[in-house]
Order: sequence, then C-alpha cells, then structure tokens
Amino acid sequence: MAFKSNAVQQINMKDTLLNLPPRVKKFAEKSWAAGFSDIVFPQINEKRFAVLYSDNPASRPNTPVNAIIGALIIKELFSLTDEELLESILCDVRFQVALRTTSFPEQPFSDRTISRFRERLYHYERTTGEDLLKDEMLHLSEAFRKFLKIEPTLKRMDSMMVASSSKKMSRLEILYTCVANLAKQLHQEENVELKQNLQAYLKEEHKNQVIYHRRHEDLDQRLSTTIEDGKQLLKLVSEKQRQTEAYSLLAG
Repeated sequence: MAFKSNAVQQINMKDTLLNLPPRVKKFAEKSWAAGFSDIVFPQINEKRFAVLYSDNPASRPNTPVNAIIGALIIKELFSLTDEELLESILCDVRFQVALRTTSFPEQPFSDRTISRFRERLYHYERTTGEDLLKDEMLHLSEAFRKFLKIEPTLKRMDSMMVASSSKKMSRLEILYTCVANLAKQLHQEENVELKQNLQAYLKEEHKNQVIYHRRHEDLDQRLSTTIEDGKQLLKLVSEKQRQTEAYSLLAG
C-alpha cells in the first residue's frame, strides 16, 4: 500500500453536505463537527506517517491518514468502540463533516481500517522506538485545547489519551491473535482439553466481542485477562509444540 497525501477535499456537486435538507445541514454545520473540521483536522500532519507505507507509486493508495488520525481522536472523545466508530462514520454526516469526507463517493473506511493502522504503528515503534502517534498528539495538543474550549459540552480529555489508548488496543489485538492461534493449534493438533476461558478463543466471534465491540474504559482489564489466559495456555504446551511459530510468538 502506497502513501498518498489527502489534500483538503473540495466540495463538488455530489457532496453529501450540499444535498442535505436545509434543516439537517444547519444542525451539522453548527455541531461539534464544524469546530473539529476547522480547528483540529487541518493541523494533522499526515506526512509524518508516510514511513508506514510503501514508496511504490504503483501500489494501492492508503486510506487518508488525516481522516484516520481524526477518527482516532473522535473515537476517544466520544468513548466509542471500533464498531460504533465505523457505524458513525458511515451513517452520521457530522462525522463526515469532521473528517472532511463528505465529498467522497464512498466513505474511505472499512471494518479493518483502524486496526490495520494501529498495527502499522505498533510494528514501526517496535522496529524504530519512535511513537508516531504520540508525536502527532503532542503536535495537535494546542489545536485540541482550542477546539475543546469552544465545545464545553464535550468530554474533557488530553490529546495524549488518544496515543495511549491506541497503543493499548494494538497490544490487545496482537496479544489476542497470539493466544487464539496457539489455542487453536493445541486444540487441533494435540487435542488438548482447554478450560472454558481458553475455549472461547476457538470461536471466531470471540475476537470481535473482546476487541471491537467493547468500550475503552475496561481496556486495561481486557489486557490483563488476555495476558493471564496466555500464561495458562503456555503451561499446556508440549515439548514438540515449543518448536512452533505460534508458541514462539506468544512466549516471546
């Protein structure tokens, strides 16, 4: 996937905002979204994140990075799950106004857009030691304070909470995948009897329940639970299974 900067979208005749009923348009333009679009969004430095993508222009272009960063901020601002965030972007014009995506023929987000971006950030930091999202949130802190000042009804929060929450979600996603892969391997190849809490990792819907359908308030608890489940699982591994990739990834 190649990096492509997302210039501020120009309104066209098919722009969602232009085709709204006047009353709805008025509410959208007076909502929190207008302030976010005017104050925070233009300050997002998407070029900071170009290192996460291929420099091959023939590759498929990335989802607009400034829209992803904006979405991560809004997710924290309204305490949304990943699923709720996606639904809001697709169905609520205020979110599209905030992210300046009203002119897109189709909203540039899928159910994996946010998680893939978090994964890129995680692996980049593991390799370089550089926390790109933390650096960007520091850069945006003044704009964010200015935005919250004119929107007193919104939750008071520090911009750094966005970076912290995103990093924890990345850890949870990767740790969960490692635990689930080893649980499935032990169940299929070794016929190991798993306790009920570990059997849950065999079900495809469990990942969504743990990661994408729950709010961030209990994120620390979910991390702790997944870590403990991983420790339980490692105790069940035979000498033969210790040579497998699934074991190495979780044990490492």
